[in-house]
This record gives sequence, C-alpha cells and structure tokens, in this order.
Amino acid sequence: MLFLLAASPPPLRRAPPVMLSSATTAKSALRAALAASDGEPKAPEVLAAITELEPFSIPEPALSPLWAGDWRVITKPDFPDSLGRDAAGRYKFSLGRASFNMFAPQMLPVAIDSILNPSSAPAPGSPGAYEVIVKLDLLLPDASPLAATMENVAECTPVDGNPGRMAVKFGGGCLRPADGAPSEAWRDTFAAPGSSADLSRMQRFQLWVARRLFGLRRAEEVAADGTMTYEMPRAPEGYLDILFLDEDLRVTRGNRGSIVIAERLPG
Repeated sequence: MLFLLAASPPPLRRAPPVMLSSATTAKSALRAALAASDGEPKAPEVLAAITELEPFSIPEPALSPLWAGDWRVITKPDFPDSLGRDAAGRYKFSLGRASFNMFAPQMLPVAIDSILNPSSAPAPGSPGAYEVIVKLDLLLPDASPLAATMENVAECTPVDGNPGRMAVKFGGGCLRPADGAPSEAWRDTFAAPGSSADLSRMQRFQLWVARRLFGLRRAEEVAADGTMTYEMPRAPEGYLDILFLDEDLRVTRGNRGSIVIAERLPG
C-alpha cells in the first residue's frame, strides 16, 4: 500500500509510566486505557500502558508461531479524514479514504463494522500472510446500506537481524458484496469502478506514480460475483514492529507510526 512508503515515525508523547507486576495486570491496564480513550491508540494513557506491557512480550515475536491466527482489531479505524460516527456509533469515512483510492466512487460514505487481521506464520523459504479485512456498510444516498467486505492482502517476512520486526508488502486486494451476491444497487453503484473522476489532482498523481513504479492495476469493471480487485505486483515494502505478542493479544507499530492492537479470536 502507498502508506508504507514514509520514513520511521517521530517519537510520540507518552504519559508517565506506572510500573506493573504481571502481564495479566498490564494487559488489563491497556484494555482499560483503550476503553477510556475511545479506542484511540495514540492517547497518552494508551501509549503509557503499551510501554508497561512491552517487557512481558514473548521473545523474538516475529519468529514465533503465535504470530499466526485470526485476530480482531480493537483500536479505532486508522483511515484518514473521518466523517464522524453514525447513529450506531460506527466510524464513517469516504470509500476513497478507507481504500486508499483503490475503489470508486471515492466520495461514497461508508461505516466500519469491524476490522479483522488474519495472519499466517512465515516458513523457511516462504513468506507468511498478513491480511486486513474490513467489514463495512456502503451508505447510499437514496437506498438501504449495502454490506461489503474489503480485503487487503500482504506477504510478511521477519527482518534479518531484528526478530521483533516483520516486513510487510501489500500486493493486492478486493471489494465485494458481503452476502456473496451483487444486487442491482451494487452494480449501479460500481458502474465505473476504476474511475478517477472525483479524485483530487494530488490523488491522481499518486495513482499515476503507483502505476508507474509499483505496477498498480485497478479493476475497470465488476466481476460476475460483484468483486472488484486491485493488484500491485511491485509493491513497496513496509514493516511492523511487534511491541507485544502472546497467546491472546498483539500490539504492532507500522513504519508510519500507526498502532494496531488486536485480540485473538476464539477457536
């Protein structure tokens, strides 16, 4: 994804730490801080709780089989330019901002239901998988919302010499109807899925760069099952620093400073 290109993030302001005695206590403190900050991972009290939790992480987390599993993100969505919340309390964004301009119409508002983060562990000679699956509603102006699933798929590999860092390279993704069957409203909404008509000049330039440098290809039409795809065969590589990992919680910080806290799903 384009957001992986930036340099390492600047230091963040943190609240003064309070020493805690166990991983269980530290995880409880982090969850409490996250609840008090409305899911904002960069709130000072959340950053302080993460600092207290880090020493309890398993060693060499990027090499651990605990990396793999089905994870659910419990921090607020980290897409830019929020449109506020809907009546159910869900965060809203434009489809363009939620998909990094991969899908049109870019200005269509969407409400985020949940974000899943399934991952598989790398094997010798083979990268693992790191996915970001966003469950959302497309908020049509004159019709009922359309339930959709947006998937972004990446390869992940431990960074040589740094067993706490995972290299991540997003190679593609898709947007599809959540129920598996495209309605007439879905096809009408995505009559021109590759359109750049409502993009700013800067956004069009970014897509042009992505096409030239990374081989970006966006779907020009909707598939029979309603799916729209994008591919980026020469995708740029970013990384995730694994700040904490154990059997049921994972905390990562990306190379652009985004912090994601996820809990392992049962089963």
